[in-house]
Amino acid sequence: MAARWSSFEEVQPIPPSWDGIVWHHVGNHYDHPRHRHVALELNLVVGGRGHYEVGGRCHPLSPGTALFIAPGTDHYLEERTPDFEMWILALQPALLERTCAGPEGAVFLRAIAAGECARLLSIDDARWLGREVRRFADTGSPGFLHAGLTYAMAGAREAFARFAAGAREAAISGEVRRCMTLLDEDPALSRGDLADQAGADPDALSHAFKRELGVGLVAYRNRLRVRRFLELASTGRLTLLAACLQAGFGSYAQFHRVFVAETGQTPRAHLARRREMKGDLAGRGARARNTPTQERTDRGATIRPGEVVTTFTSRRRAAVVSVGKSM
Repeated sequence: MAARWSSFEEVQPIPPSWDGIVWHHVGNHYDHPRHRHVALELNLVVGGRGHYEVGGRCHPLSPGTALFIAPGTDHYLEERTPDFEMWILALQPALLERTCAGPEGAVFLRAIAAGECARLLSIDDARWLGREVRRFADTGSPGFLHAGLTYAMAGAREAFARFAAGAREAAISGEVRRCMTLLDEDPALSRGDLADQAGADPDALSHAFKRELGVGLVAYRNRLRVRRFLELASTGRLTLLAACLQAGFGSYAQFHRVFVAETGQTPRAHLARRREMKGDLAGRGARARNTPTQERTDRGATIRPGEVVTTFTSRRRAAVVSVGKSM
């Protein structure tokens, strides 16, 4: 699947004396635009289902999935079930260079940059990795954090190498993958049109989407249209009406109804919040670089080094800010 939408360069809130950071991500409807950063990212799914777009390719997520994101690669965490949960480890270039030194490390980095970045680990390996991450996730010691990240990275690479990528690719059926490609090319397609072109029954196709991606076909298409609208409207070159029609909606009324149901906000309010959020990300990164050891304050809440502020949205309510290491 080719990447079609823009992304931004994220400045992660990592203090300069720290070479990495750990997040605990919980829930769905995480409102974070498509982005990239200089750190390598390791994601370990511990609950729920969903999928991640990395470098224009779709990767299914389920408990035990380990997914690496190479530095500078565009990525977007898409559909997830409400019980979705995963650990996110970010390694800055200096730490990554130490953990992936030598020819084997270079081969590994080239492979994940080329898209061979997701594996379904064995139950034992996934439990071990999750347990080890929990040991250092809340530490206030940079030395312990760096040692933990190095150890977890080495263990994840070893477990990753034991399993072939084919099992992950097979988790999304040909019919569903075909429909995802068709919708990426033309999000205005109806459920019937998609079923005809995929050679599948419409109800069976929708059930397959729900089973494999954690969301039904119509809901997936609506969310795809909403994301397309946001990309178009964020440029400032189109009216809201023109952007929603180009995104595949049949009318502004239909678009407005779906948008409010998905985000809990009107289009104008949500666009304003996205602009504010991008400014917050850049601001937090700058504050992290300038204040490595003292406590920092964001939106009136105390944030210590290593902690992050993450914005979630729910279909039926406005954005809520959650502060802390364990989200």
